[in-house]
Amino acid sequence: MKYDNPKLHQILAAEYVLGTLRGRARHRFERLARSETAVRSEIRFWESRLAGLAADLEPKSPPPSVWFALQHKIDSARAVVTPIRRPLPPPVQTKDVPPPTSPWRILAGLATAAGVVLAVLIGTRVPLPGEPASGPVAITTPPPAVSPVPAPVPAPIYVSLLRLPESDMQWTLAVRPAADEVLAVASGAYPKLGAHSLELWLITEAGPVSLGLLPTAGEGRLKLPAGVSGAQLTLAISMEPVGGSPTGQPTGPVLTSGPALKAA
Repeated sequence: MKYDNPKLHQILAAEYVLGTLRGRARHRFERLARSETAVRSEIRFWESRLAGLAADLEPKSPPPSVWFALQHKIDSARAVVTPIRRPLPPPVQTKDVPPPTSPWRILAGLATAAGVVLAVLIGTRVPLPGEPASGPVAITTPPPAVSPVPAPVPAPIYVSLLRLPESDMQWTLAVRPAADEVLAVASGAYPKLGAHSLELWLITEAGPVSLGLLPTAGEGRLKLPAGVSGAQLTLAISMEPVGGSPTGQPTGPVLTSGPALKAA
């Protein structure tokens, strides 16, 4: 498999984070991530993009029947034991020593104990073995309901993929308005770059706002102006002199543009 394809890196990183990349393919991708910065950047991007999905999942407790089934399997596995010695003869019973308890009585006792546990779990009070009955079974008053503390809402993240025409140069952009930053991960190459810089712009109603120079390899963090909301985010890339635009406005050609969509 050719691992020098940036698109393949994105697909494998997404499958790796989701857990669908398994076996030898997963081990090969982990070895590649240890030696390639771009691959590690793709993994971090998908982790940040998909982490918010887990916040919408409510925890679920398995029913008691699941635990009893597991305990039954464990007890059954423990019961199959091959003796390594000859069994000892049964002890001689005397008048002072009571006979051994029947297995059926042991099972009956376990069933009684299980009934007590289930009764406690559903909030009822039942008489224990040997306890005098006191009329109808009373239902205990549950404790006052406590309002659950709402889980913190994860800060939204907006993602965009901008590719330069006539090249394989592209950037995966993660916009985080809550942190006033943009994470840019570069891949590929732009043969026409020459002695120029590539500058990222945020398109607003008042005009384009510079976010800084884009990295041409690896990743970089750009400053996002305070107060930017996630509604209708549009980004653009222009070619500028080395060091960026000297006027604060795009002076070179705008090579590409596109929206940033909410990911989490």
